[in-house]
Amino acid sequence: MRRSVAAALLALLLGGCASDFLPASVLNDLRVLAILADPLEVGPGQQVALRPAVYLPPGATISSQRWTFCPLSAGSVAGYGCAVPQCEVELPAAGDGSTTADPSALAQQCIASAGVALPPVLPEVIDVTFTYQVASSQGQSRQAVLQLPLWTQGPPPDPNRPPVIERVEIGGVPVFPTPGAPAPLPAGAAVAVHVIVDPASVQTYLDAAGTAVTETMTTSWYTTAGRLSADRATGVDTAVDLEAIDLEEGQTAADVYVVVRDLRGGQALAGPFTVPILR
Repeated sequence: MRRSVAAALLALLLGGCASDFLPASVLNDLRVLAILADPLEVGPGQQVALRPAVYLPPGATISSQRWTFCPLSAGSVAGYGCAVPQCEVELPAAGDGSTTADPSALAQQCIASAGVALPPVLPEVIDVTFTYQVASSQGQSRQAVLQLPLWTQGPPPDPNRPPVIERVEIGGVPVFPTPGAPAPLPAGAAVAVHVIVDPASVQTYLDAAGTAVTETMTTSWYTTAGRLSADRATGVDTAVDLEAIDLEEGQTAADVYVVVRDLRGGQALAGPFTVPILR
């Protein structure tokens, strides 16, 4: 039976912002905005490429980053720790933080080395877990988790595909996919950040009960300056206001990021888009 993965769990344990009083949409410290996986579901012998989208505050650099893989997670209650600790393996991280792995081969290595007893009949799908850890030169660290469906009997019959961001506009000016220059935003004023998701990228799938379900697209916005009228919204046509308020000294521009998630592991990121601020 085709089952769904209930959440792409991106930013687990990300630790929001450095200050408890700042909205999650305000970027002022190290943050993992998304983990982009290609493909989003794999079969036996199929590789997956993973790439983190990391925000670094001004002046910071990445001091360390690492990936680990686990074929069987202990679940959200246990912080997605590995249910069989000896099966957790470290994966090499490239300079940009990306990594590539064959989940089925790693799972088989676990079975061979740890003597894990398999059930007579394997589940059709196993959710394997990838954990990304990153630290900055400013002493901050973050961790993000992504669960990926591994089909044990063959290739995914109808694999999940990531959302497609069709267009982003700021103040009516297109900024994605064709770059544009938003008009300067006076202090105290607001401008709309409009995101349109390609409806053709919204899939219908069967959940664990075999019921047909249509994906729910959720858009999250982030800014380095000012405030957003909302952190997130659902739908394929959404917008929030970027308000030039609560500005810190010296802030003359806001960098805006957009992340769209399908709540099954699919993620798409656009940005940063720079909005000048008139003080």
